[in-house]
Amino acid sequence: MTKETIAIIDLGTNTFHLMIAEVDERDDYVIKGKYKEPVKLGEGGLSAGKITDEAYKRGIEALKMFRTIIDTSGIVRVLAFATSAIRSSSNGLAFIEDAKKEANIPIKTINGNEEASIIFEGVRNGVQLPFEERALVMDIGGGSVEFIVAHEGRAEFLRSVNIGGARLLDKIKPSNPITSKELGELYSLLDNELSGLIKELKEFDLSVLVGSSGTFESIATLTAYFRKDKVAAMNINGYRFERKDFDISYNKLLPSTRQERMKIDSMDGTRVEMIVLGVCLVNYVIQELNLSQIMVSTHALKEGILHRYMRDKKMRLTKFIGPADRNLRVKAVQALAIKFQYGQEHALKVSELASMIFDFLEPYHHFGAVEKELLQYAAILHDIGKFVQVSGHHKHSQYIVANSNLSGFNTTELLVLSNIVRYHRRATPKIEHQPYAILLPKDKKLVQILAGILRIADNLDRGHRNYVTGLKVMVSPEKIQILVQALSNVDMEIKFALENSDLLEEVMARKVEIRQEI
Repeated sequence: MTKETIAIIDLGTNTFHLMIAEVDERDDYVIKGKYKEPVKLGEGGLSAGKITDEAYKRGIEALKMFRTIIDTSGIVRVLAFATSAIRSSSNGLAFIEDAKKEANIPIKTINGNEEASIIFEGVRNGVQLPFEERALVMDIGGGSVEFIVAHEGRAEFLRSVNIGGARLLDKIKPSNPITSKELGELYSLLDNELSGLIKELKEFDLSVLVGSSGTFESIATLTAYFRKDKVAAMNINGYRFERKDFDISYNKLLPSTRQERMKIDSMDGTRVEMIVLGVCLVNYVIQELNLSQIMVSTHALKEGILHRYMRDKKMRLTKFIGPADRNLRVKAVQALAIKFQYGQEHALKVSELASMIFDFLEPYHHFGAVEKELLQYAAILHDIGKFVQVSGHHKHSQYIVANSNLSGFNTTELLVLSNIVRYHRRATPKIEHQPYAILLPKDKKLVQILAGILRIADNLDRGHRNYVTGLKVMVSPEKIQILVQALSNVDMEIKFALENSDLLEEVMARKVEIRQEI
């Protein structure tokens, strides 16, 4: 079974998180490691709308450290997302460019509503949300707070507001402990920023608050600690408590000094500074909406990114060969591929690359959508013969396809498909090969061209490393030039692709050249 190890990076305003996950074709995953660096990217600069030089440097150094971990873990795919501090800073784009240049980590900046949507994906896959009654999902970050109304497994309402813990700290600058005056200023600020939102949320008749991320994790752990619930304190994902239990934590934290909070066994050291402001924010929302129950999810943005990635990966099969519920052929091909335990990631990558080459060469081969569909099916099925035996698996694949009675294919189409699969490696089509010899001349040429494309596409993912991300093809009367875009060095893949370009060269009467785009 094909497994893929990916790295997910959440560039938060307070903390950068790295999560390493191993994903398989059944949508099962194992978290292999979690790392975090308290970079405090928003420290001293959120009000000015700029990341300070010190915070900027801390952020780049953290990403360099993450890159070292990624490189030693054999990871190729990195999914890095920037949130409030970077998207709202005047030098956020420069930070992203330096992260790519100095740490080789490409970063995608997401807007507030997209962040809320991804957080909801993580929460709903991490805890059992109430189904029939509506729940308010709330995620407190350093730069922003996301509000989501969940109902029957869907997000009915998404909103992101720039009142995260670091922003509140920057504006209030509380004493140690916070004074009554500062507390009044804080609640006035929350009124100004949230009154309109609260009015909208009251329309939903909410009673349950589901909190995610660090502030809620700290509140839940403290609540379990104060309740002497040691088992719950060890793993607070899905932990539930009543408003009166929250009130106990709130009343204990509010007058506490920083030094007193440091002495609490369950207190996360990185939350000591902001926890009072965070608990006040939660208290404000609970009181304004009259919420009676609180549940905590340790799954948030990172996990949401993971589940989105797995969902999108599954949808790639539909993207390349169509939806199974509407297409009899797709359903049959999927069923056969799964039956013989195909490697989905490799098969989809080959299908993607083969489709690109087909499209670029369309003015020269003159085939259309029907033929492209056969090529995509062949890419999905080309390795299923490995289920029988790795050695000679191309012949086993041909036999399985030819004798599969795939629904939706006529006899000629099955024969053509099985030949394309056969010639994805080793020998090229020859007249002494009986399954090929019985084809009509036009179908022989179709097999030659599609198998020629498939041979190159397959070898561009020769090590199943999934390095190649795209390609361009330029055609002249003398040659076909393929320019490969990749995440890392693909000299090996290019070498094998060139060694297997003979069939396409012969049928297209052009020399094939392949090189990596620098």
